[in-house]
Amino acid sequence: MELLSPAGSYDSLVMAVQNGADAVYAGGNMFSARRSAVNFDMAELRQAVDYCHLRGVKLYLAVNTLIKEFELADLCRYLETVYRLGIDAVIVQDMGVLRLVRKYLPDLPVNGSTQMTVCSSAGVRELERLGVRRVVLARELSAKEIAAIRRETKAELEIFVHGALCMSYSGQCLMSSMIGGRSGNRGACAQPCRLSYTLLENGRQIGKTLPLLSPKDLCLAERMAEVKASDADSLKIEGRMKSPEYVGMVTRVYRMALDGNLNHQDVEEMLRFFSRGGSSTGYFDGKKFRAMMDYDGGAKISADRTMEKEIHSTVRGEIRKRPVSMEFFAEAGKPVRLSVRCGDCAAEIAGETAELARNRPAEEERVRAQLAKLGETPFRLEKAHIFVDGRAAVSISEINALRRQAAEKLERDFSESFRREERKVNLPDLQPLKPEKRKTVLCAQVWNQEQYRAVKTMGIDEIYVPYDLFRTGEYPDSVCVLPELPRQGEKLDLSKAELVMVNHLGQFEQARGKEILGGHRLNVLNREAAEQYADLGVRSLTVSPELNAKEIRQLAASCSLPLEIIGYGRIPLMTMENCVIKSAYRCACKEKSFSLRDRKDAEFPILTQDCRNILLNSCPIYMADRMADIKNLQIDRVRLLFTVENPEMCCIIIKEYQKALAGEEISPPQFEYTHGHFYRGVL
Repeated sequence: MELLSPAGSYDSLVMAVQNGADAVYAGGNMFSARRSAVNFDMAELRQAVDYCHLRGVKLYLAVNTLIKEFELADLCRYLETVYRLGIDAVIVQDMGVLRLVRKYLPDLPVNGSTQMTVCSSAGVRELERLGVRRVVLARELSAKEIAAIRRETKAELEIFVHGALCMSYSGQCLMSSMIGGRSGNRGACAQPCRLSYTLLENGRQIGKTLPLLSPKDLCLAERMAEVKASDADSLKIEGRMKSPEYVGMVTRVYRMALDGNLNHQDVEEMLRFFSRGGSSTGYFDGKKFRAMMDYDGGAKISADRTMEKEIHSTVRGEIRKRPVSMEFFAEAGKPVRLSVRCGDCAAEIAGETAELARNRPAEEERVRAQLAKLGETPFRLEKAHIFVDGRAAVSISEINALRRQAAEKLERDFSESFRREERKVNLPDLQPLKPEKRKTVLCAQVWNQEQYRAVKTMGIDEIYVPYDLFRTGEYPDSVCVLPELPRQGEKLDLSKAELVMVNHLGQFEQARGKEILGGHRLNVLNREAAEQYADLGVRSLTVSPELNAKEIRQLAASCSLPLEIIGYGRIPLMTMENCVIKSAYRCACKEKSFSLRDRKDAEFPILTQDCRNILLNSCPIYMADRMADIKNLQIDRVRLLFTVENPEMCCIIIKEYQKALAGEEISPPQFEYTHGHFYRGVL
């Protein structure tokens, strides 16, 4: 079972390696989902790869942001370069990155990021089919669910065992993006979830203003027996933005836990060093609601200098070394020779001619003692064969010089053995695949039956109905919108559905044989991702709401699939497995309407589905007054997303958009609204 530690900087990487990590994950200075970490430029990344490999440790590179269309060329060049360095795998979120790596760099292993939100065996199997070697599971899974996924899949599984927990499923959070233009999917999250909020019931405050979206840190160090029983392949520590001392301490504690040498005091010391409001076991035992939450206000940090010094002493000791064997030959009248071997790599150095000893000839034990002095090299002497003929004189300085030169050459050759030959990652020429002018049509997505009945009378081209509603009645010619995220083992009844909207990789297995539309939760920002979904049978795609008008036009010009945008509605900001209502108040989500109010008095409605929450934006996107700009995008559909609107409001909105499509001039609405990212975009 692999222990995988974070490396947000070179110092953190050294700490992780010297405190027992089997592998580290790091980000380069491009396309990394921890943009605020120090990260590695190309020279540092090469040095990091060599440092790890020389000590028997793997390095996985995070290329786990969503990629915009105009960034694809830079991405290709970046992949070509990091591939040659000899990294052990890339961690990816974007399906376009996955497609490019599998097509052009087939021998480079791919790990599916937790940002892919894989929370079912069906999702793992889909990635297996696409050539993914390892899947980093969503943090919301319990031990039983992880074990079930392990039984039903073949790919390697990676799970988080320590570090920060997000309230939202990773990869499904747009809160920082929509509020401040800093996208968590692109490594720039501003963490508005750590701020204080007030829970409202039908507009009335209930309870105190608290950090209601801020979970405690995860800690499974003392649950290692159950963790091992899950049969995951890799145990991941979160923390690329943490200090080197934090990385060293946490790695050491989990190394002891894996090796069976942990005691409670070790864990207490670790949590005193850094923890957010204490710690919890997260979702490992199932949902615990309030027990997971940090309502006391954030991180508790102990600047224990003694502890820091102790951690630093580990690095000075250079614990991690590779064993080497040596052969030393000294015969009077012939050059002294030393060969050093490490695995399949060997280095041989010839020295000066050995002279006849006048006083004291070279002695085997004295030679062995000098050869063993490998100091700060990444090697340790395991065995040595020493031949001296009893007449040869070899000085201490000569032995030291041979040892030093051989170790340096072996280090160079060993590092080079991991390098790969140059390969090109190419993009097809950008040629428009669609006609210049196309008709843009309206479609609508509803949340409840009352909205459906109202929308049905308005002449909308297509209506999207949520799965829980669709399966309970007759909705002819409607699209069945599959749940935001599949649960492990969940079986969908699609017997009545001919058209389905897929929102997650784990839904393709059950949707095959149907006509498939792709929802915005698939996070499509570039043509390679779009073409990957086309290969999976998708007939049209909803583009990510994080794209601006220029970026949507670029995608539309190069994508073979019909495209859709959300032109109206409250964008879902978070999908939460832990019910914020039950955690902060009581189990009452089916009784009333609830929302969260922030420090600026903005109110964010909460939708509920079996204790899973969807947090909506405080105001809807409204684009009817900008329909000319939408038509210039050359996209095929504009979707009106209805959630908390009453039936009358749904009809009013539809009429406005129908008029706008017909060319009538529309005035801005009287209610508060936003244009989303249509004009501004995200970082």
